[in-house]
Amino acid sequence: MNSFIKAATVGFVATLASTASAEVIHATWGGGGARTLGEYVQVPFSEKTGIETRVAEVPNTAGAVRSPTASQYDAVTVTFFEGVGLSGTDLLEGFTDEEIPEVKNLPPEVVIRNDEGLIVGIPTYFAYYGIVYNDDLADAEDFTSWKSLADPKWKGKLAITRPVYAAAYDLTMYAHAAGGDASNIEPGLDILKGLISNSLTTYTSLAHMNTLLGTGEVTAVPFYSTRVWHLQKEGQDNIKIAIPDEGGLMLAYAVVSPKGSKNREETAQYMNYLASAESQVAVSVHGGGIPTNNTAKLPQEYLDTLGTTREELLKKMYVPDWKTVWDNHEERINMVEQMMSEVAN
Repeated sequence: MNSFIKAATVGFVATLASTASAEVIHATWGGGGARTLGEYVQVPFSEKTGIETRVAEVPNTAGAVRSPTASQYDAVTVTFFEGVGLSGTDLLEGFTDEEIPEVKNLPPEVVIRNDEGLIVGIPTYFAYYGIVYNDDLADAEDFTSWKSLADPKWKGKLAITRPVYAAAYDLTMYAHAAGGDASNIEPGLDILKGLISNSLTTYTSLAHMNTLLGTGEVTAVPFYSTRVWHLQKEGQDNIKIAIPDEGGLMLAYAVVSPKGSKNREETAQYMNYLASAESQVAVSVHGGGIPTNNTAKLPQEYLDTLGTTREELLKKMYVPDWKTVWDNHEERINMVEQMMSEVAN
């Protein structure tokens, strides 16, 4: 009897040790997004499943996936176009639809798959790129078109992001606004040149841009809807966002799993939870985003802060061919850097 009890106890302890070692580590950018992820996604997931989770803050998430030590992370948040680019490499773990059943509730065009059709990226929410302005200095009517950014009246009153994002986001959106698309960006070049010429500065961080808008040093900037939501929540009611007539650029954020991470089964459960309406509503309500899950129901109180509905926003969103954007990314970064250099000189 004593031997049986001893053996059972050893087995129980071994099981606990095995469970405890299965910790899902999720790498993402630091700041409020990381806190939202930990508190409103990981805590309820761990309570439901018993699987331990932890957030790791990193400055460059896509770089973390490409790192030789990428397998230390089980999940990594990346921008959607980076996820699309990574899908063509051998760096991501692939999952079947049976392993992530919530995929059935996601729009197929925003689920990232590899060449074998396996799921390698789950879109957890989306934001959008619009024209953010200080309404003490401008009105929404000033920005009914992306082309307005090139108007000389804004000389020294605008700002632009770094080339790595201007090449992917700004140039792609301006091409669409001027009749082109992700493959044909030439129509958008004049708008981008005009914005560069009108820009007081190239902002280096979100906090930097928040300050410039709040102080009125910059009147307007192509910027993120989530940042406007956060600024307004902090009491800066004079910061608004306009969606031009040509639409806003839909920016989904995806979670991928680096190949070689230790906890594949637990990671699949975690990614399925990230795809769920419950998780996505929590991320959105506490972070200013919009769920990609089609069954998600946002509370009316939150919709009131957005001033619109998910369905109405989707009608106004432009979704480019992100694979084409990625395939031409390095070349376009060089182009934007050259344009900025020419204006500076």
